[in-house]
Amino acid sequence: MMKFFRTLIPERSSLRLTYHKISAIIAAVLYRFPANKMRVIGVTGTSGKSTTVELVHFLLQNTGHTCGAIGTIQFHIGEKTIPNTTLRTTLSPWKTQKMLRQMLRAKCDTVVLEVSSHAIDQNRLWGVNFDIATLTNIFDGEHLDYHETFTDYIHTKSRLFKSLNRSKRKPGIPKQMVLNNDDENVGMFKDEVADKIWTFSLQENADIRPEKFEFFADRTEFFLRAPNFEADMTVKIVGRHNLENLMSAIAVAQSMSVSMNDIQRALKKFRSIPGRLESIDEGQDFATIVDFSYKPSALKAVLSALRPITSGRIITIWGGAGGRAPSNWGEAAQIIAELSDEFVLTTDDPYKDSPKKIAKHARQYVGRKEGDRFFEIEDRYEAIRYALYTAQKGDTVLIAGRGHEKTQTIGKQVISFDDREVAREILKSLL
Repeated sequence: MMKFFRTLIPERSSLRLTYHKISAIIAAVLYRFPANKMRVIGVTGTSGKSTTVELVHFLLQNTGHTCGAIGTIQFHIGEKTIPNTTLRTTLSPWKTQKMLRQMLRAKCDTVVLEVSSHAIDQNRLWGVNFDIATLTNIFDGEHLDYHETFTDYIHTKSRLFKSLNRSKRKPGIPKQMVLNNDDENVGMFKDEVADKIWTFSLQENADIRPEKFEFFADRTEFFLRAPNFEADMTVKIVGRHNLENLMSAIAVAQSMSVSMNDIQRALKKFRSIPGRLESIDEGQDFATIVDFSYKPSALKAVLSALRPITSGRIITIWGGAGGRAPSNWGEAAQIIAELSDEFVLTTDDPYKDSPKKIAKHARQYVGRKEGDRFFEIEDRYEAIRYALYTAQKGDTVLIAGRGHEKTQTIGKQVISFDDREVAREILKSLL
């Protein structure tokens, strides 16, 4: 019955939005507003949200805070970590409030929430009073199937920052914003009111800024400038986009008065984030990387990061996710074709969309014929096996689009499928 009404009533109709808000109000009241007793950090943006949530959680958890987190990759409740199998960026109000209550019981003093534009528009986080709002970046073309225009998308994102100063204040906790000075749309966010605005940048003046950065296959080295702090640093992250995410996380930690010396010590212990440029190593002589990137901006960032550290070919396996604007499939396929030496077009999570329909649309933007460094293999397992079997010494195989996800949804069928485990199984058979 619920599915029938969801189909019958448009997603952004006043009736649906009113339902979401009422649901959020009831959930917040029944769980007794747990967020009011913790510092709450909201991370939003087009790309980098999940990684930034994980980095912020890691820094705070390792510098004296008991920190909870709700993000696309996993949930952290005190010392406990639970994989996010819902595939949602921001949970329903009921699940969010229940988890916030669990975090409060686990004596968390801070919580980090990944905030999607859908959640903001649908008031799913009503009753969650934010203290720090963070913008990773904002790009055109994302979620246009829902927002229709970039103007609507960016205005929706800005509502998190508009609500910051109007929300309930907690004793001794200021309302702060953390913004990316490199983003061309940052100006409209800076116009919002906050007690303090922190900035980070890779190329402009900012509070937190790396210089002389060098990227390697397993780390990034840079000279960090921060208020009253300068130091050479080496962190096990890969790529320019992840350096940007790290600067955002450091700025958040600084906004909470975490000392840079403590941050530096914590980062020496950092290893990796599940499904984000995660290396799969079974002793092969080529790199195998699993990454969540499925949207155009993320794919461009990841492929740009892999190019300078790859001596051979970049072989990318990707398929468009269902429920997205077709323009996203085309743009993503075009970027992959331009930045990869070989492109294997396959199936991601098509959901209700036909895999053949998605592939047909994406194929128009590839600019190569079948067999000319382009292969279409609908079965994802076979696509991964083809790429790994044909990879040579010095190549990088990028398995893109699903990252940490452990199930694949094709129509009504949900099957167990973890790109990382599939890659390990195939690589072991090669050796």
